[in-house]
Parts: sequence; structure tokens; C-alpha cells
Amino acid sequence: MNKTVIVLGGQLAPEGFSVLVEAGVTVVSTEPYIDRQAVIDIMKTHKPDAVIIRLLADKLGPEEMKAGGQLRHIAKHGVGTNDINVAAATALGIPVSMTTGSNGHSVAEHALAMIMTLAKDLPRQDALIRDGIWDKNQYQGRELRGQTLGIVGFGFIGQTLAKMAGAIGMEIIAFDPHTPESAFAGSVRRETDLDKLLASSDIVSLHCPLTPETDKLIDARRIALMKSGALLINTARGEVVDEGALIRALEEGHLAGAGLDSFEQEPPGADNPLFQLPNTLVSPHVAGVTLDAKRAVSVMAARNVLDALDGKPLEARFLAR
Repeated sequence: MNKTVIVLGGQLAPEGFSVLVEAGVTVVSTEPYIDRQAVIDIMKTHKPDAVIIRLLADKLGPEEMKAGGQLRHIAKHGVGTNDINVAAATALGIPVSMTTGSNGHSVAEHALAMIMTLAKDLPRQDALIRDGIWDKNQYQGRELRGQTLGIVGFGFIGQTLAKMAGAIGMEIIAFDPHTPESAFAGSVRRETDLDKLLASSDIVSLHCPLTPETDKLIDARRIALMKSGALLINTARGEVVDEGALIRALEEGHLAGAGLDSFEQEPPGADNPLFQLPNTLVSPHVAGVTLDAKRAVSVMAARNVLDALDGKPLEARFLAR
């Protein structure tokens, strides 16, 4: 296969890279977070048959898609396609694929790790000991058993987290207007009113995609509905939460803490107030890129590209619309 694939915004795991190279594909990779003009320039230079999207500074739009003149497929290295203008790609006849299910378990584990770390007061205890303070009276850890976990977005990741949290005795309620009733099995209770879920939960974990409907879904009004002392976990997209409203709720003590793997602007500025607060736990949008997940995502993205360029139909679950 004499084809060229550009990986925009980082490199594939070696296993994914090998899948492409062994098929005779020329692979070109860029640095993370390159801007729109840099994308256009590299597309014109290499005229790729397909691109794999990792980390971009700007949304991939029609001008970038047309710049190389022969783009036939766009593959997302992950499942969130908010950095791709899918409507523009569809209008140009360029299918967009996702690596559905490849990193969901890692994301669910990351959310659970953030829940446990905050609930057990670990960051503060670690800081106290490092400052030479050994005082058990300052421990404010909670037992998660019996606590109510509200999951917003009940696809594969939300369902996986529900199983993990249920196993340690948490009560699970979930909101997702798009998930079939069959997904709400066992002890998970479906909540059809997001406001009621927020008001009923001790911990809220977000797992919904970024769409026009979910942009700033968790705003000042909805944060005010949450229980005093509740925790908010976001391993979805940063734009789902109104950061200004979240900062105020954390500063004022309405929320006890927040675990955040994504932010409104990425990479965020070093002066982001969320980084200065003692009741936040932050990570650089890495929930879905454990070493294991990165291998799985890279291989699946590479295989989606090869199948698409070979004219093989992709399963519907891999196609963005």
C-alpha cells in the first residue's frame, strides 16, 4: 500500500505505528497542539491519504481537510471528535472514525482513582506529612460505602465506572437520555432529570461527550443544586463544566473538591486558579492514555485507517456522525 498517513498532534504507540508501516504506509507525525496554519502547511507538503488526530490547538476544519487534495479518511485517536468538524468532513465525503471502546476502562479507572483520592483526603494528608505535621485529628477522609454516585453520561465508560463503584458499596444513579433502558441493569437507578441527580448525589462524575447540548452543562445554577460538600469529577471534556462557576463553588466551600482531567482551554494557562486551590486534584487529560490504552487506541486507529483506505466498511460504532 503506497499511502501516506499524517498523525496530527503527537506520535502513535509503537504497536500502532508498526501496523501502518508493515502495510507499506508512510507515516508522518507532528508535535502536539500545532495550530491551524501548521496543519494546512503539512497537509500541502505531504498530501496525505488519511490523518489520525491526536492533539490540536484548533478544530480541524474544511480548509485543512482540502489542503492536501487527496484526503480520504480522518481517524480520531480516541472517541471525542469535538476537535474535528465532522459536518464539514461529511460534506466533503470524508468519513471520520473513532476508536470506540479502546480506552474506556482506563478512563473509568481514572475517575474512580480521583474519587477515592479526594474522598480519602490523600493530597492534603500527603502535604501535611511532607511539611512535618503528623496529626491524625486533621484527617477528613470519607467512607465511600453508602455514598451516592451520580454518573452523567452512561455509555461504556459510565457503565464500567458504575460496576467498579457498585462493588465497593456505593449507590449508583445515572443520567443519559440517549442510552437504552437495557443498560440500566442491576442496582443502577436511572434518573431522567439531571437536576434531581445533581441534588441527590454525594459525588458526581461526568462521562458525556461535548456537544452543543452539553457545552457548559454543569453551570452555576446546576452547581448550586449539588449537595454542600459534594465532589465533582470530570474525565470528559473541560467545556462541559463552567470553570468560573466551579472555581467560585470551590473557593466558597460549597463543593468539597473537584477531580479534573480536562479543562476549558488545553493546555491551560499556568495561572489557572484551579491549580492554586487546595481542594482540587488535576491531571493533564491523560485518563484515556495509560500505556495499555495508548497501545489499544493506536492500533485501532491504524486499523480503521487501513480498512478505510482498502475500501472496507467500518462498523457503525466506529463512525462519527
